[in-house]
Amino acid sequence: MSLESLLTRSWYGEAKWTQLFLPLMPLVQRVVEKKRAAFLANPDLSYTAPVPVIVVGNITTGGTGKSPMVVALCEWLRSEGFKPGIVSRGHGAKLSAPTNVMESSLAQDVGDEPVMLARRTHCPMVVYSKRAEAVQCLLERFDVDVVISDDGMQHYALNRDIEIAMIDAKRGIGNGYLLPVGPLREPVERLASVDFIVSITEQLTAKLNSLPFPVMPAALQSDCLLSLDGSRSLSFDEAFVKGGRSWSVMAGIGNPERFLSTLGSLGLNKVDGVRWFADHYVYQADDIPKQGPVVMTEKDAVKCKTLSLVNNDLWFLPVKLALPAELKVQLLQKLNNIQK
Repeated sequence: MSLESLLTRSWYGEAKWTQLFLPLMPLVQRVVEKKRAAFLANPDLSYTAPVPVIVVGNITTGGTGKSPMVVALCEWLRSEGFKPGIVSRGHGAKLSAPTNVMESSLAQDVGDEPVMLARRTHCPMVVYSKRAEAVQCLLERFDVDVVISDDGMQHYALNRDIEIAMIDAKRGIGNGYLLPVGPLREPVERLASVDFIVSITEQLTAKLNSLPFPVMPAALQSDCLLSLDGSRSLSFDEAFVKGGRSWSVMAGIGNPERFLSTLGSLGLNKVDGVRWFADHYVYQADDIPKQGPVVMTEKDAVKCKTLSLVNNDLWFLPVKLALPAELKVQLLQKLNNIQK
């Protein structure tokens, strides 16, 4: 079992071995709080873009649904007449300067999530670890009137006008401790300062209802499976019911169990095996089953598509987030009230 899996089991499950790090908590908390206090005391030291900046982030490690939210925001903003652009860190990419992400870009060059976002949104996108410089580059090169930052809630070198915090429906905030004892990047009280808290779920869970802040539920939608190259589609009935086949499930994301749960809700009941990889894992051809039907996430498909594979029965699940009506109304009001 990987270190990532062991940490996750302790942060979100019954294991408690990470509490051995409790003596470090006061030091970690001071560092985290000092960083945010410095930002609040001197916001002029951070870069302020001439257009609204929306940060989609979280206060926990692991997958919480940021990417579907970014895609949904881009689609909705364009329908409202805005011209959105995206910035991201480009996890795993070795970049020495802000870099444009094209739909033809390779995951190993700019990161897997940025390639997926560029292909799904068709929006201009720039990646770089220094998000303030990424925003400046985006605005210099493209006609953009609102910027969406994929992650970066703790990246205080960039001022933001609106913050959307994503919370996992089943895992919540885990054991409630800061890293490394728990999964929190910042204390849970940080949620009091964000504009919206959203969880990908149809109904709020007990863990979400126990939070002292209101959470908006947002449901994921999907119509079918797509082949790895996107040329073929399968309905869920054809794939999981009528075919009667057992599927291999694979994912290299922050919360693979949520992916498996989603597949189960769509009708998958015969699982031949699961293959979980680390988030942002760099796939090799040998990682992919040589035969039999395989289903993966869209982010995994971006990376696997470039491999030389013998299995022609590879599929991914494209998903779409339905933005809550309340969020759209309030977000539009906030955007219209921003003075730049």
